[in-house]
Amino acid sequence: GDVDKRAACGEMGFPWRRPPGCEDEDDADWPDVLPSCVYHLRLELVGDLIDCGSHDVALCEVKSMNSEEGSDASDELGYISSRRLRKEGIISELGRMKEEP
Repeated sequence: GDVDKRAACGEMGFPWRRPPGCEDEDDADWPDVLPSCVYHLRLELVGDLIDCGSHDVALCEVKSMNSEEGSDASDELGYISSRRLRKEGIISELGRMKEEP
């Protein structure tokens, strides 16, 4: 079934929040994001999702980018990544949220 990703992330200690520096009305188009990411990308879907069997592919245009204040991308191992989420058993090898046992 569907997973409430916002609630699940919050329960695991990664509550979604407004992106750093995006607190005013000019940035109203930014959604809430995960904390501790090197960058946040605001994307726009180009065309339709492509069904590839076990997953969907989305082709997107990058509309804007935001980074954590004081972030240093060269220290990316300290940030949340799909590699870290797979290692901690939060997502599957296909990048999908794992179901509770």
